[in-house]
Amino acid sequence: MAAEATEIEITTIGRRTGQGHSIPVWFIREGKSTFLLPVGGRGSQWFRNLRKNPTIKLGSASGKAQLITDQGRVAHVFEEFSSKYGANDVNRFYPGVDVAVEVRDS
Repeated sequence: MAAEATEIEITTIGRRTGQGHSIPVWFIREGKSTFLLPVGGRGSQWFRNLRKNPTIKLGSASGKAQLITDQGRVAHVFEEFSSKYGANDVNRFYPGVDVAVEVRDS
């Protein structure tokens, strides 16, 4: 996946259905990791799915999600999103961000 791309499709396993659920999301790359911010924070459906089953598919690659709740790390991811996508859009689409997700390359 190219770091300059604007979206990536993620697929999580539904916590009740066990079925795959896909959604396009914004992302940033840092080193060998991809970071995601759920628009609805910890209440986001795909984040809630990851709490039950951390298996995630990013485009054609699969991995294990690491849920980030440390507010310093979340703030860093938010700042990087602001740099990539613009502070106005990130502030508008990500109000009340309280969590992030990291997926390391295998």
